[in-house]
Amino acid sequence: MREPVERTIDDETYTFCQMTPTASLKLMVRIARIIGAPMGGIMGDAKVGKDILEQDIDVPGIVSSICANLDQDEVVEIVKAALSQTIHTGKGEVSKQFDLIFAGRLPHLFKVVGTALEVEYGDFFGGKPVFQGLLKKAGMTLA
Repeated sequence: MREPVERTIDDETYTFCQMTPTASLKLMVRIARIIGAPMGGIMGDAKVGKDILEQDIDVPGIVSSICANLDQDEVVEIVKAALSQTIHTGKGEVSKQFDLIFAGRLPHLFKVVGTALEVEYGDFFGGKPVFQGLLKKAGMTLA
């Protein structure tokens, strides 16, 4: 079992605890259903021996493809599942205070979700910050 990871995001401290293997796998499959085809396109066009973050990536095309697969209820459920083992210092379990913590603060929510996914699945990519790296290529950052 991994130790909890504490991160400060926008001057607020969160503790990210490891999900159960069952919950983690279910969430990974839900996310893969949305991003699988666009990510497969990246992998199909990848140049041998070149790191994924050094590839020429069609970010607008990926975003368009991902958006075509979005369902509002599914997105909310995925976000809440990703934060199910997250604690906000001062406000407690994020799952019990979700609307209170993130009311009017969607950019903050996205940073916290991105960090939760990085903590949960970061070692899946050999410890490389793939999520943050892909966002940087798109001109965005998590924190």
